[in-house]
Amino acid sequence: MVDGINIPSKVAEEQFVPADLNSLAVGNYTVPIPSKRKIYPYLSLIVLLLFYFFSLSYKFINFIPVFLILIFLTIFLFVINNDFYIDQKIIIETILDKIDFAVGYYSIALTFQFKLTSLLKPVWTVIVYSSENPPKKRTIIEIDALSGETIDKLYTENLDA
Repeated sequence: MVDGINIPSKVAEEQFVPADLNSLAVGNYTVPIPSKRKIYPYLSLIVLLLFYFFSLSYKFINFIPVFLILIFLTIFLFVINNDFYIDQKIIIETILDKIDFAVGYYSIALTFQFKLTSLLKPVWTVIVYSSENPPKKRTIIEIDALSGETIDKLYTENLDA
């Protein structure tokens, strides 16, 4: 299996593909840990306090719209769920028994679904291609990043070369 997509340099130059888009140049990409985003509500709170102190010094500026936006943003950042329990490394292992063909290339992305109960629900979206060259099948699967359950049934299609 190839570690990325290799674009010939002549084609890349003709299509003005930036050099940093070459996935082979940097290796595998790992999704950042969403729990690192837990610092953002606190940063937003610090900015809110800074604007409050500025509003005490500068009476001629109306800071109320800024306060309302920052309060809403801070509450939203405290409420959203930034955790997931199913790691990117085990997603392929999780879906291998659900797919009826040998896996070739695959793409994994962490997406978020809006739910009223948890606001943003983390979901792993995986596109898997069969191992033939060129691939004959493609499957798209969504897995709940909190429970590891399949969200919808698999979507598999045959690819015509």
